Amino acid sequence: MPERKLRVFLCHASQDKPVVRELYKRLLSESWIDPWLDKEKLLPGQDWELEIEKSVEDSDVVIVYLSRTSVEKEGYYQKEIKKVLDVADQKPEGTIFIIPLRLDDCQLPRRLAKWQYVDYFPTKNRKQAFTLLLQSLISRGKSLGIDIKRAFETPQMTKNSTDKETPPQVKQRKTFSQSHRTDHHSALLSEQLSQASGAGVKFIAVKLQWGKDDFGVSLHAEPNSYSTYGMQSTDFLHYLGFRREACSFVSSRECFAAWVEPDLDLSFFVRQFDEAFGLFEKAGRLLESCGHFLDQPEGWGYFNGRPASGRNVKSRLGYSSDGHSANKTELLKQIDDEIFFYRMSWIEGTNEKGWVFHYRLKDEINNRLPLVLKFLGLKTFHECPYFDFEKCNWVYFQHENRGDSFFESNANFVHGYFGAHENNFSQALDMLVKANDLVEPFGFHFLDS
Repeated sequence: MPERKLRVFLCHASQDKPVVRELYKRLLSESWIDPWLDKEKLLPGQDWELEIEKSVEDSDVVIVYLSRTSVEKEGYYQKEIKKVLDVADQKPEGTIFIIPLRLDDCQLPRRLAKWQYVDYFPTKNRKQAFTLLLQSLISRGKSLGIDIKRAFETPQMTKNSTDKETPPQVKQRKTFSQSHRTDHHSALLSEQLSQASGAGVKFIAVKLQWGKDDFGVSLHAEPNSYSTYGMQSTDFLHYLGFRREACSFVSSRECFAAWVEPDLDLSFFVRQFDEAFGLFEKAGRLLESCGHFLDQPEGWGYFNGRPASGRNVKSRLGYSSDGHSANKTELLKQIDDEIFFYRMSWIEGTNEKGWVFHYRLKDEINNRLPLVLKFLGLKTFHECPYFDFEKCNWVYFQHENRGDSFFESNANFVHGYFGAHENNFSQALDMLVKANDLVEPFGFHFLDS
């Protein structure tokens, strides 16, 4: 018989969907939680209103997402909150059932004011907020006899925990300032601690010691497989901060190395790395369909015993002006998805002409996606005429004339890139955020914090 999970309903307005989906995925990563989100759970043909009411009634906890937009919104969202309150009235006094979660500094509705809320903003406080949220969910789960199995415990929970099989806590990777710790390989004493493999990479953790209380642990990655196209594990290691160096700890005598915490659970890290690289690789392919080609800082050089041989795309992108001001500009196409508005324009200046893709988030609450746009090399313009003179991100595609007709230029490709955004762009960005989140607890990241 499958183990009982904590059923958590996510009550939210559609405008808050991006940040709700992000938290949904964080809750889903907890093996003992079964979060309910309409876009993930509803099937085609189901009576969505009936299914939502049934899910609220069956839930152990309801997280009510609140923002300045949602608290003033009329319609089904308010009806959904009323249903949640009706179910809460049937719970014993003191039961943790409703957890208000603020996405900005909105006024808490009076009918929800009796319950302690959590602030899931600003972005830098989200980890602490998620920890507080989990503490409430753990308390509710234990009251129902649910077996709480955490991937790793927070310090507060570890202190009082009675679980015996909890993997060790993941800490942030330290920054070493001593000059001798710029060398990941040389010390007075060295000891191999552990090794594990994943994503076609063999990892070896080595303890290096320079004195009685002066030591560090370096992680040595030896990639041993590659594909003939696309992002390679060597590229992903480079993005995470590993550096290619001569190495005596691996059979190929060359590795990618970085410092890690002495108590690193290598097997756990490798599982996270494996999943993160898979997402990063898939995101890269989806982005290529949209005309965004990620740089490959390493490529296949490592596997051929040669220097880095990847591609550098971002340095070739750009426009000498601001992507908007020119002798001639014209809006050509517009589409959107749940997360972004997209616009495609033609721009023609004195010395160059081409197309500009314009991007605008539908909801600025999601503060992670601007980091991904920055990672992709998109530029910012603060008064875009295609978004009522609000801010946009943009990228330029130079027109390449290969003949006299439309079909002899790169126009077909560019129009195809734009058309792919509706199904692929937001999905790719979501994968990049998740990939970054998988390795960030170990101190590695490719998105700026």
